[in-house]
Amino acid sequence: MTAAWPRAILLLLSLCTDFAAAEPWQALTSPDPAVRLWVMKSVTKEVATQTPPHDPRPHDPSPYDIVRAETEINAPILPLLALLQDAGRQREWLPFTQDVRVVAQPAPHQTLVQFRTVTRWPFRPRDAITLFDVMQLSAAELRIEMENQPDALPEEPGYLRIRQAEGHWLLSALDHCRTRVRYQSGSRWGGVIPQWLVNNSNRDLAVEALLNLSQWAQHHHREYEGNNDLYPQITAHRHCR
Repeated sequence: MTAAWPRAILLLLSLCTDFAAAEPWQALTSPDPAVRLWVMKSVTKEVATQTPPHDPRPHDPSPYDIVRAETEINAPILPLLALLQDAGRQREWLPFTQDVRVVAQPAPHQTLVQFRTVTRWPFRPRDAITLFDVMQLSAAELRIEMENQPDALPEEPGYLRIRQAEGHWLLSALDHCRTRVRYQSGSRWGGVIPQWLVNNSNRDLAVEALLNLSQWAQHHHREYEGNNDLYPQITAHRHCR
């Protein structure tokens, strides 16, 4: 077991504890029946992320919405993981994305990524620095933890750094070479954008991202090879092409 695994396990347990203390999930009516949608409030943390001096609003400790969206995709689990990790093509399915670049790879199963978003006037574009940590949960399930790391890179002129965010992906292998995909996230965008608008936008983004991903993966997953050596515990879908 590498040194990163104890940290990942502690993070997972921390998230489970937080969710248990939060309000229960509330099912929402999804704009598309192919995607199931839920929401709950985040848990207020005692330790607040420091707000940079140029952000006109102080840190807001009140809860924000955590969105959970789920769908089933016609693609095997490990090729789908490789597709998700292809930073150069994430604009094809991830809404509001200007560009995505890999900053570093601290470990074989970890990738530090910078996202830069497209926004409409009068709002400033945002960027986010996220560490993706892939964990094998069983022979048929992967969890991709998303850890916000706003101070990993200096802030860039013209972009407002997202300093509060949390989430994960959960991939579960199903019969007939299909994969259930769960995307869960919540964030504050900072600046003067009201949180209710951020919450609504995050819901729309989750649904649109999964719909786009479903179409993109169905047509392109054969371009990707699953890394069986890096994820040996994942034995599901080994026969799939």
